[in-house]
Amino acid sequence: MRRIRDFMPATLSVGVRPMEGIVAATSKDIAWLLPRDPRDPTPGLLPRPAQISFLHQGHLVVLHGNAERAQQGCVAFQANREGRVDNLRSSPRLDVQLPVTVSAGGLTRETTTINVSAGGAMLAGGFFGPRESAVEVAIQMPHSGPIVEARGLIVRILPEGTGIRFTDIEPAARDHLDSMVLSIRAELARRFAEKAAREDAAKGR
Repeated sequence: MRRIRDFMPATLSVGVRPMEGIVAATSKDIAWLLPRDPRDPTPGLLPRPAQISFLHQGHLVVLHGNAERAQQGCVAFQANREGRVDNLRSSPRLDVQLPVTVSAGGLTRETTTINVSAGGAMLAGGFFGPRESAVEVAIQMPHSGPIVEARGLIVRILPEGTGIRFTDIEPAARDHLDSMVLSIRAELARRFAEKAAREDAAKGR
Protein backbone atom coordinates (compact mmCIF):
# COMPACT_ATOMS: atom_id res chain seq x y z
CA MET A 1 0.00 0.00 0.00
CA ARG A 2 1.51 3.29 -1.09
CA ARG A 3 0.59 5.22 1.99
CA ILE A 4 1.92 8.56 3.15
CA ARG A 5 2.16 8.55 6.92
CA ASP A 6 1.98 11.49 9.28
CA PHE A 7 5.32 13.10 10.19
CA MET A 8 7.30 11.10 7.62
CA PRO A 9 9.79 12.90 5.36
CA ALA A 10 8.69 13.53 1.77
CA THR A 11 9.93 15.57 -1.18
CA LEU A 12 7.62 17.83 -3.19
CA SER A 13 8.84 18.69 -6.68
CA VAL A 14 7.51 21.63 -8.69
CA GLY A 15 9.23 21.51 -12.08
CA VAL A 16 12.89 20.86 -11.29
CA ARG A 17 12.73 22.42 -7.83
CA PRO A 18 12.59 19.93 -4.90
CA MET A 19 11.18 20.95 -1.52
CA GLU A 20 12.13 18.71 1.39
CA GLY A 21 9.21 18.49 3.81
CA ILE A 22 7.59 16.70 6.72
CA VAL A 23 4.02 15.38 6.38
CA ALA A 24 1.90 17.30 8.88
CA ALA A 25 -1.45 15.66 8.08
CA THR A 26 -3.34 13.57 5.52
CA SER A 27 -6.95 13.07 4.51
CA LYS A 28 -8.31 11.13 1.55
CA ASP A 29 -6.12 12.17 -1.41
CA ILE A 30 -4.52 15.26 0.21
CA ALA A 31 -1.27 15.50 2.13
CA TRP A 32 -0.16 18.66 3.95
CA LEU A 33 3.61 19.16 3.96
CA LEU A 34 5.58 21.56 6.10
CA PRO A 35 8.82 22.69 4.41
CA ARG A 36 11.88 21.59 6.38
CA ASP A 37 13.45 24.94 5.55
CA PRO A 38 11.06 27.79 6.42
CA ARG A 39 12.88 29.93 3.84
CA ASP A 40 12.13 27.49 1.01
CA PRO A 41 10.73 29.53 -1.92
CA THR A 42 8.63 26.68 -3.35
CA PRO A 43 5.31 27.72 -1.72
CA GLY A 44 5.61 31.06 -3.53
CA LEU A 45 5.43 29.23 -6.88
CA LEU A 46 2.07 27.62 -6.14
CA PRO A 47 -0.52 26.62 -7.21
CA ARG A 48 1.10 24.40 -9.83
CA PRO A 49 1.25 20.75 -10.94
CA ALA A 50 3.64 18.85 -8.69
CA GLN A 51 4.80 15.43 -7.62
CA ILE A 52 5.58 14.01 -4.21
CA SER A 53 8.10 11.27 -3.51
CA PHE A 54 8.75 9.24 -0.37
CA LEU A 55 10.13 5.89 0.73
CA HIS A 56 7.75 3.04 1.51
CA GLN A 57 9.28 -0.22 2.76
CA GLY A 58 12.58 0.76 1.20
CA HIS A 59 11.09 1.57 -2.22
CA LEU A 60 10.76 5.03 -3.74
CA VAL A 61 7.15 5.99 -4.43
CA VAL A 62 6.23 8.95 -6.65
CA LEU A 63 2.72 10.40 -6.84
CA HIS A 64 1.65 13.06 -9.32
CA GLY A 65 -0.90 15.77 -8.63
CA ASN A 66 -1.25 19.46 -7.81
CA ALA A 67 0.07 21.58 -4.96
CA GLU A 68 -1.13 24.84 -3.45
CA ARG A 69 -0.32 26.97 -0.43
CA ALA A 70 -2.25 26.11 2.74
CA GLN A 71 -2.67 27.30 6.32
CA GLN A 72 0.05 27.24 8.97
CA GLY A 73 2.86 27.56 6.43
CA CYS A 74 2.02 24.20 4.88
CA VAL A 75 1.68 23.10 1.26
CA ALA A 76 -1.36 21.00 0.32
CA PHE A 77 -0.65 18.28 -2.26
CA GLN A 78 -3.63 16.59 -3.91
CA ALA A 79 -2.86 13.35 -5.75
CA ASN A 80 -4.28 12.59 -9.17
CA ARG A 81 -6.63 9.65 -9.56
CA GLU A 82 -3.84 7.26 -10.43
CA GLY A 83 -2.03 8.22 -7.22
CA ARG A 84 -3.08 7.49 -3.66
CA VAL A 85 -2.45 9.27 -0.43
CA ASP A 86 -4.65 6.50 0.98
CA ASN A 87 -6.20 8.03 4.08
CA LEU A 88 -9.94 7.33 4.10
CA ARG A 89 -10.71 10.12 6.56
CA SER A 90 -12.31 13.22 5.05
CA SER A 91 -10.51 15.53 7.50
CA PRO A 92 -7.19 15.40 9.38
CA ARG A 93 -7.54 13.96 12.88
CA LEU A 94 -5.77 14.98 16.07
CA ASP A 95 -5.34 12.93 19.24
CA VAL A 96 -6.30 15.47 21.90
CA GLN A 97 -8.32 15.54 25.10
CA LEU A 98 -10.85 18.38 25.05
CA PRO A 99 -13.81 18.82 27.41
CA VAL A 100 -17.08 17.90 25.72
CA THR A 101 -20.72 17.91 26.77
CA VAL A 102 -22.77 15.14 25.18
CA SER A 103 -26.57 15.26 24.98
CA ALA A 104 -28.35 12.08 23.95
CA GLY A 105 -31.67 10.44 24.80
CA GLY A 106 -32.68 13.30 27.05
CA LEU A 107 -29.53 12.97 29.18
CA THR A 108 -26.46 15.19 29.33
CA ARG A 109 -23.00 13.92 30.28
CA GLU A 110 -19.54 15.43 30.55
CA THR A 111 -16.54 13.63 29.05
CA THR A 112 -13.48 14.35 26.91
CA THR A 113 -12.50 13.72 23.34
CA ILE A 114 -9.90 11.05 22.55
CA ASN A 115 -9.40 12.47 19.09
CA VAL A 116 -11.21 15.01 16.97
CA SER A 117 -11.50 16.19 13.38
CA ALA A 118 -13.85 18.44 11.44
CA GLY A 119 -15.78 15.31 10.50
CA GLY A 120 -16.27 13.73 13.90
CA ALA A 121 -14.77 12.73 17.22
CA MET A 122 -13.93 9.78 19.41
CA LEU A 123 -15.36 10.34 22.90
CA ALA A 124 -14.03 8.76 26.07
CA GLY A 125 -16.51 6.34 27.62
CA GLY A 126 -19.69 4.72 26.42
CA PHE A 127 -23.38 4.48 27.21
CA PHE A 128 -24.24 7.44 24.98
CA GLY A 129 -26.64 5.24 23.07
CA PRO A 130 -26.64 2.43 20.47
CA ARG A 131 -25.09 2.70 17.02
CA GLU A 132 -26.84 5.12 14.65
CA SER A 133 -28.46 7.02 17.52
CA ALA A 134 -28.33 10.82 17.40
CA VAL A 135 -26.24 12.92 19.76
CA GLU A 136 -25.38 16.56 20.24
CA VAL A 137 -21.91 17.63 21.35
CA ALA A 138 -20.39 20.88 22.60
CA ILE A 139 -16.59 20.76 22.46
CA GLN A 140 -14.47 23.31 24.32
CA MET A 141 -11.59 24.42 22.11
CA PRO A 142 -8.13 24.80 23.73
CA HIS A 143 -6.71 28.05 25.14
CA SER A 144 -10.15 29.37 26.10
CA GLY A 145 -11.27 29.16 22.50
CA PRO A 146 -14.89 28.95 21.37
CA ILE A 147 -17.25 26.08 22.05
CA VAL A 148 -17.88 24.08 18.88
CA GLU A 149 -21.36 22.60 18.71
CA ALA A 150 -22.44 19.84 16.35
CA ARG A 151 -25.04 17.14 15.86
CA GLY A 152 -23.95 13.66 14.95
CA LEU A 153 -24.53 9.94 14.89
CA ILE A 154 -22.84 7.20 16.89
CA VAL A 155 -20.96 5.15 14.28
CA ARG A 156 -18.82 2.87 16.46
CA ILE A 157 -18.68 1.71 20.06
CA LEU A 158 -15.26 0.45 21.16
CA PRO A 159 -13.78 -0.47 24.54
CA GLU A 160 -11.78 2.77 24.54
CA GLY A 161 -14.60 5.07 23.50
CA THR A 162 -17.49 6.02 21.26
CA GLY A 163 -17.06 7.27 17.68
CA ILE A 164 -19.27 10.12 16.53
CA ARG A 165 -19.70 11.26 12.92
CA PHE A 166 -20.86 14.85 12.61
CA THR A 167 -24.00 15.27 10.49
CA ASP A 168 -24.74 18.93 11.19
CA ILE A 169 -22.00 21.45 11.96
CA GLU A 170 -21.77 25.13 11.08
CA PRO A 171 -19.18 25.90 8.36
CA ALA A 172 -17.39 28.33 10.70
CA ALA A 173 -17.16 25.64 13.41
CA ARG A 174 -15.89 23.09 10.89
CA ASP A 175 -13.26 25.56 9.67
CA HIS A 176 -12.21 26.26 13.27
CA LEU A 177 -11.71 22.54 13.94
CA ASP A 178 -9.75 22.10 10.70
CA SER A 179 -7.56 25.10 11.53
CA MET A 180 -6.92 23.92 15.10
CA VAL A 181 -5.98 20.39 13.99
CA LEU A 182 -3.66 21.60 11.21
CA SER A 183 -2.08 24.22 13.48
CA ILE A 184 -1.08 21.67 16.12
CA ARG A 185 -0.01 19.10 13.52
CA ALA A 186 2.12 21.73 11.74
CA GLU A 187 3.82 22.57 15.03
CA LEU A 188 4.57 18.87 15.59
CA ALA A 189 5.89 18.59 12.03
CA ARG A 190 8.04 21.67 12.67
CA ARG A 191 9.62 19.90 15.62
CA PHE A 192 10.35 16.86 13.44
CA ALA A 193 11.90 19.17 10.82
CA GLU A 194 14.08 20.90 13.43
CA LYS A 195 15.21 17.54 14.80
CA ALA A 196 16.08 16.34 11.28
CA ALA A 197 18.03 19.57 10.65
CA ARG A 198 20.03 19.06 13.86
CA GLU A 199 20.78 15.46 12.90
CA ASP A 200 21.92 16.54 9.43
CA ALA A 201 24.15 19.21 10.95
CA ALA A 202 25.68 16.65 13.33
CA LYS A 203 26.42 14.29 10.43
CA GLY A 204 28.17 17.10 8.57
CA ARG A 205 30.62 17.81 11.38
